[in-house]
Amino acid sequence: MSTFLVGAVVVLGSIMLSVIGLLIVRRNVRTEWLKRHHELASCYFHTIGTLYAVLIAFAIYVVWGGFKEAGTNLNREATEIADLSRLSTALPYQLRKNISMALMEYLNAVVEDEFPAMEQGRNSQRTWAAVQQLWDVYGTAQPDTPRLQGYFNESLRHLTQLSDLRRTRLFASHGAVPQILWCLLTVAGVLLVGFTYFVGHEGIATQAIMTACLAGVLSFSMFLILSLNRPYSGIGHVVPEPFQLELSHVASRMPK
Repeated sequence: MSTFLVGAVVVLGSIMLSVIGLLIVRRNVRTEWLKRHHELASCYFHTIGTLYAVLIAFAIYVVWGGFKEAGTNLNREATEIADLSRLSTALPYQLRKNISMALMEYLNAVVEDEFPAMEQGRNSQRTWAAVQQLWDVYGTAQPDTPRLQGYFNESLRHLTQLSDLRRTRLFASHGAVPQILWCLLTVAGVLLVGFTYFVGHEGIATQAIMTACLAGVLSFSMFLILSLNRPYSGIGHVVPEPFQLELSHVASRMPK
């Protein structure tokens, strides 16, 4: 089931449940009793609603910032690959060829295996092997001139940055919102909708529409947080386009 379809089911399901709950309450509780508790319920509704608005805003701010940072880090990771590829052009022929092949394998592994694995919450053993292959290639190099040593040292710096950015990407794929916050947001949202049942409005249809709108907004906000919490899966996930673009560039620099 696609993420979009899941979101539609969650939002529409919460709207239906909220309206059903309202109809059950209005069928079994007299309007006069609800009116007597309206003022007290409104006080609690405003208090919980204010706290909930702060929590929702904070959660959206955190996941949106993480989503943008994930895209920025992905571009930086692709840039490190580009720098390694350019620096390799000054190294000896065989070493340059080995580096290019290792970079090609890393790019293919990330695009073909690691991104699908991150969407499913798995690790990519192929990409771990590709990273180790890159380090092994540089580990066997023996620059014998000051000029080559300079290029080699700069390449090691970029390789270290590449490894660090990949680990950052893997950590970001697990999400930033803890389970305890999910529980708080869910319970507080249910309470907010429940307090609307204490409004003793004569027109049930009008109250049902307002309750449905509130439930829809709350559930959509939760779905938005859920979608952005894992930047490499969901509707607006980060795509490996920078890696696909760099793949052709590295291939064009590979020595014949």
